[in-house]
Amino acid sequence: MSLTIIYWRDIPTQLSFGKGRKAKKRPLADRFMVAVDKAAMVSGASDDDSYLEEWRREEIEIGDEAPEAAMERIAGELEAQYPTKILAQLAQNGGRNH
Repeated sequence: MSLTIIYWRDIPTQLSFGKGRKAKKRPLADRFMVAVDKAAMVSGASDDDSYLEEWRREEIEIGDEAPEAAMERIAGELEAQYPTKILAQLAQNGGRNH
């Protein structure tokens, strides 16, 4: 089984399991979307097309772990890996790690 991490450029924003309307979703803390909004302004990705083009998905294998438990575990790991200072740096770099 796998979960999906949804990113805007290099900023994670949400976890999901399943597809379509029945998908279970776990947004990360609000500070992640605040960083995305700032990064989009810095990078000039202000029109809908350029903003939407930057979303990507990454599949994470969770084996036999319950999806809800895996989402909470991975969300906690991502929130620890991306403290406010790191998100601010990503925003200043237009959402990129480099």
